[in-house]
Amino acid sequence: MEPTGKKEILSHLPDRPKYILKLYLLQVILITLFTLTILFILDILPILLPTVEWLAVLEPYLPPIGSMLMITGGLSIVHVVWRKRDKFISQDKKRAFQKSVKYTFTGIPIAMAGIIHMFLPVSWLAEKIFSISVFRNPLTNLFQTPIGQLIATAVGNSNYTDMVPRIVFSVLFLIIALLTMFRTIFVFGIDNAAMLYVYYPEESKIVNHKIYSIVRHPLYVSVYLLMISALISTFSIYSV
Repeated sequence: MEPTGKKEILSHLPDRPKYILKLYLLQVILITLFTLTILFILDILPILLPTVEWLAVLEPYLPPIGSMLMITGGLSIVHVVWRKRDKFISQDKKRAFQKSVKYTFTGIPIAMAGIIHMFLPVSWLAEKIFSISVFRNPLTNLFQTPIGQLIATAVGNSNYTDMVPRIVFSVLFLIIALLTMFRTIFVFGIDNAAMLYVYYPEESKIVNHKIYSIVRHPLYVSVYLLMISALISTFSIYSV
């Protein structure tokens, strides 16, 4: 089963091969992995460079700064789709959308990598690669510890763990987010998801659905659900 809107997308990519959507999918995957790699390196930079003292001071703040930079940067790249719309149309309306696609399929995976990064505690990579469970800066250990565990320790229950409920609810929200995302693409079309009609509003179709009386776009909801899932998965000061 293919998502609706595929033909509409391809018709506005006149200079692209028929397998272009698969290439775009590969591009999304590669950019996401590359961005995640950068984020993970940033997380463990103080461990990689133990002699640099100022990195130890910055250590607690590097993970959230990395995620925020990637999410903000990715969304800024996607915003070019709207910002340069008139310019692209005036230059060549037939190829205007084709010019904008590179920004969409570059910015979105960068922003998504920032969200995925939120799922993994800083300690995960450090423990897996360097067998380090205690960081140079005590604040790093504090910020990445689940809030429930911090509260339990404060009241004298050091054996408390909320890992199981966190995983259960995080997976639940993750499943709902992915189902919402895929259903939106298949029901409302990949053409709407790719913002095709930002460039060709005269070709757009009126979509009447009850969901639009509640939210602006179901894809936005799926992103919010992903972020909630990430928050619950670690439920630390970092995630909040």
